[in-house]
Amino acid sequence: MNVHFEMLGGGQDTILFAHGFPFNNTMWAGQKDLALEWRLILPDLRGMGRSEADLAGSVTKMEDFADDLAKVLDIVGIEKCVFCGLSMGGYIALEFWRRHADRLKGLILCDTNAQADAPENAQKRFETAQRVERENSAAFLADANMQSLLAEGTLKQKPEVVRKYVAMVRNNNPTGVAAAARGMAQRHDFSNELQNIDVPTLVLAGEKDALSPPEAMRALAERIPSAEFHVISGAGHLAPLENADETNNIIQNFMRNRIE
Repeated sequence: MNVHFEMLGGGQDTILFAHGFPFNNTMWAGQKDLALEWRLILPDLRGMGRSEADLAGSVTKMEDFADDLAKVLDIVGIEKCVFCGLSMGGYIALEFWRRHADRLKGLILCDTNAQADAPENAQKRFETAQRVERENSAAFLADANMQSLLAEGTLKQKPEVVRKYVAMVRNNNPTGVAAAARGMAQRHDFSNELQNIDVPTLVLAGEKDALSPPEAMRALAERIPSAEFHVISGAGHLAPLENADETNNIIQNFMRNRIE
């Protein structure tokens, strides 16, 4: 599978980023300043952005994404990384830990959760996949999800963030988006495994996140022995995009103080 990625910066440690659904690696544009201290790997996940998609009607499991990213590390000759994932990228981060723990120096989990979908939510994802394929477009998701993904303050005061959000969704590959939706519906439940995570972990939550609210993210962090928890002020579900400066400051402190 051909996965497009950008690599920026250098330094002793590498941060590997996994974006959310249904976005691409430009979601992390605000984090590129971190390349002044660390090597950043910014992939377009399979079937999204500039990466190759599977055949129509397929399922891209979180395991597939995790294995793709392990291969990216192989390609660039990096043994270990800090894995940063947002929302669906967080599901992939946990899968990466389960399948490639020997390649992790740390985890950053942003606006995500460890539970599998409830049956009714899984069904909604299958229906989303069907509609995306039927319309041959993911564009309808931009408007359908905007209110739940972006904070009210972002919608009113940060038009550049809204434009980026809309562009990522509307320009995405419908085949890849549908496959990822099916994969999320079938993902593994990590609820009873969080206590086994033994690498330094940073858990971030947007203050206004309606999908992964701070209290839920705090509860997730409390189940990981090595985790620290921070709230990103004024941000919704896309905290690194909505408040990049605060997110970067917290990641910088984590990398400097927790990663050896």
